[in-house]
Amino acid sequence: MVVNLRWIQIAFFFPSLLCLDVPFVTLSWALAVALDSRSDVETALPKLLLLFFGVWAVYLIDRILDSYRLRKATVITDRHRFAIRFRWLLWTLLAFSAALALLQLYLVRDALYVLSGVLLAIVTTTYFLAFRVRSNTSTRKLPSKELTVAICFAAGVMLTSGTLSLSWLNSVIALGLASIALFNCLVISYGEADFDRSHDMKAYYARQPQARPPTTSGWIGGICGCALLLKDGTYILGSSMIIASMALFCFSRSIDRDKPSQVTQAVADSILLIPIPLILMMEYLF
Repeated sequence: MVVNLRWIQIAFFFPSLLCLDVPFVTLSWALAVALDSRSDVETALPKLLLLFFGVWAVYLIDRILDSYRLRKATVITDRHRFAIRFRWLLWTLLAFSAALALLQLYLVRDALYVLSGVLLAIVTTTYFLAFRVRSNTSTRKLPSKELTVAICFAAGVMLTSGTLSLSWLNSVIALGLASIALFNCLVISYGEADFDRSHDMKAYYARQPQARPPTTSGWIGGICGCALLLKDGTYILGSSMIIASMALFCFSRSIDRDKPSQVTQAVADSILLIPIPLILMMEYLF
């Protein structure tokens, strides 16, 4: 039996082509926080769906803008080539996700949550606009983009799962989420910088000179995971943070700077997605 590796690759990275990898990652971590905090998942379902469709819409907008920005580029990644060729599909998915997000917003009926979500959406939109208008010819001294994404990710997950009270446990969860997300973004930035350095020097990350992605945030995420494992009832989050941080660390070490890869983002996001469903499946089976 002959296996077509090209089709396997397409099937594996298809969620990334449709901008679905990050929404699923965000949804899975919000679900894990809700389960470990003993929240009523059925009651929180509209909030979880609102988070999913809202994040999906944001990433679709980002990909569509990239498709216009890179339409004349000679060498681009597969996901951007797909976005340029099937821009009409992304516009259709954007309308679909925005409509479902508005529907879930109506079903939530929680004024405080809606207000907090709107403020978070404003922060996210401001970040995107600032990132788009910023010059790409200067080297950043701080990972401002990655930090913003990590903070918005942690805030959205904590807000959706209803764990906003100030406590030691919630602080560790928030720090762990932000650290894991930051490490994920730094690994992706490193991989994208490799590709841009060889093929597209006008890209934003092309002038980053770091030899390896910083691993401090990954270690912090792993330590937070260990701390959560010591707390009875938070084994889903704790185990997932440890697995994700270790897997991202190993993946970051496997990236070859001399052979830039187009799949860094998809693989890094998959690393964040896999642990939680795997742990939940093992819990169900055993």
